[in-house]
Amino acid sequence: MEGGFKSIMHLSYRDFRSIPEELRGTGRHEIDEIYLKENLIHSLPDWFFVEMTHLRFLCLAGNMIDTLPNEIGRLVCLETLDLSENALHRLPHTVGQLKRLTKLLLNGNYINQLPLEIGQLHKLEVLEVRKNRLTDIPIHLSKCIGLEDLLMDDNPGLVSIPNRVFNLPSLTYVSAERCNLFQLPFTINTTTLCFVLLFSNQQSLTHCPLALERFAQPDYESKEEKLRRIKNPSCYRQIRCHAVPYLLNLPSELVHLCARSSAYGIMPNSLFEMALRACGKFRWDSLDRLDLPKCLMNRLIHGPIACCSSVPCGREIFTAAVLALVKSKEYARSFVLSVMFCSKLCADRWFQYNCDAYEELSWEIPI
Repeated sequence: MEGGFKSIMHLSYRDFRSIPEELRGTGRHEIDEIYLKENLIHSLPDWFFVEMTHLRFLCLAGNMIDTLPNEIGRLVCLETLDLSENALHRLPHTVGQLKRLTKLLLNGNYINQLPLEIGQLHKLEVLEVRKNRLTDIPIHLSKCIGLEDLLMDDNPGLVSIPNRVFNLPSLTYVSAERCNLFQLPFTINTTTLCFVLLFSNQQSLTHCPLALERFAQPDYESKEEKLRRIKNPSCYRQIRCHAVPYLLNLPSELVHLCARSSAYGIMPNSLFEMALRACGKFRWDSLDRLDLPKCLMNRLIHGPIACCSSVPCGREIFTAAVLALVKSKEYARSFVLSVMFCSKLCADRWFQYNCDAYEELSWEIPI
């Protein structure tokens, strides 16, 4: 008996092939935490979800569980769920019913997709999905407003992470090393984000948005020539920078893209862009009431590509931008940094104050 009226059951390393029956029907309301780490458990019995609804902590790491039943949603008091090093291929949608969950640990499984309902876990603080088979991160994760730590390392099929995730209000730590990210976000939460580990993706990354420059490791660019670059996928907008021998990937949503030297006037002024900006402050749960066209709805859900880098402008950029490619004058080689602006005026203003620190690189849209 520990922690007052609650008990902690330590049942790890005992070669159990199933959840031990000794847990059934005996003081179940007093059990607060259960450790069943490194056993041989293949599945969870139905009675477990009926009798253990008061459970706050459940560790099933290092077992042989390949399926998590829908009944997991009954464990509504769970705050920590550790299913690392099992054989899971998916999570049931009912995981969204675990409203008190603050830690969800899924490292070392075979999961290729997270359920959209994960966005219902508003108290979630830590999500670990390292060493899985993820191919994307659902935009719905950006509804987890309490998320602080997001660890996604060693998912070779992971090629992108939604911009909105990098702008979660409490996000502190993001790691996606040894994935195949083809693109990094142009906007991040600069208030709380302290640790960003993304730069072991050199085989697929083609440039670094200026907002992430301070997180780039010093040897990022120096490794470039030693690695065989993965072929750029066709789903991105691609441009050619004369300083490097490969095409650079940009968001496909950028329909109108121009260099500072060829941008004139204030852009973009399209009706579509103005409509996106006018609606951009609405919350997701309010969008349905607006009855917007699907093209507007999708863009609002995914949010802006970037914000104008000129201070104090910060105007949101959805479909059109003035793009500048630069290299820091501190680096001997061409470590390509990308910067976006809403107009030539803002771009010129930024270069006026940063010309001593950065050198502009020429680029063009390949024919």
